[in-house]
Amino acid sequence: MKQLSIIRLLDEETFFVGAGNDEGIQNKQFIEILNPRRSYKNLAQIIEVYDQYALCKKLGKKKIFFGDRVRLRPLKNQ
Repeated sequence: MKQLSIIRLLDEETFFVGAGNDEGIQNKQFIEILNPRRSYKNLAQIIEVYDQYALCKKLGKKKIFFGDRVRLRPLKNQ
């Protein structure tokens, strides 16, 4: 799967990533947000999936930034 990134921040907890149904992302899937400049990662969950992007909610405590990289966690049933 290609490298994903945050394409829009809505507030401190919700954001969009640049992939959706076209990339096989599913609702309730977990993702890791990687910040290479500060060497930490956050956990987030997909809350709504569209064709070209997905809406996510941050679960971790660290701040997220536009352009942070995103890595999908595999689904349990795969």
